[in-house]
Amino acid sequence: MKHPPRILIVDDDPDIGRMLSRSLARHGFEVDAATSGAEALDRAGATAYDAALVDLVMPGMDGADLASELRRVVPGLPIGLLTGYSHSPLIPAEERSGMRVFAKPVIVQELVDFLNQEIGWAAP
Repeated sequence: MKHPPRILIVDDDPDIGRMLSRSLARHGFEVDAATSGAEALDRAGATAYDAALVDLVMPGMDGADLASELRRVVPGLPIGLLTGYSHSPLIPAEERSGMRVFAKPVIVQELVDFLNQEIGWAAP
């Protein structure tokens, strides 16, 4: 992969989206942020993403439903789920479906390692 990978971050808290966007950009990723499932699906329909990081608990469409929809729109899209709820009943099902779950506050290097492994890219 020659171009920097494009990552979609979806979190209903715009501050978290901005922080993750800046942090991942420093590691060479191109990043877009969305604050809802609907916005994320619009973006995924218009832009090719290499991976997505999705908040698990959001109003409206939750992260589990969004992840399923994103994988329908972009089959095989690597998705990491972010959550501040370590005991959410959604976590075991998502881990069984092959998605990695990251506890908030996230460790940015863990996200970078996950993305590099899933995408097969490392910043030059």
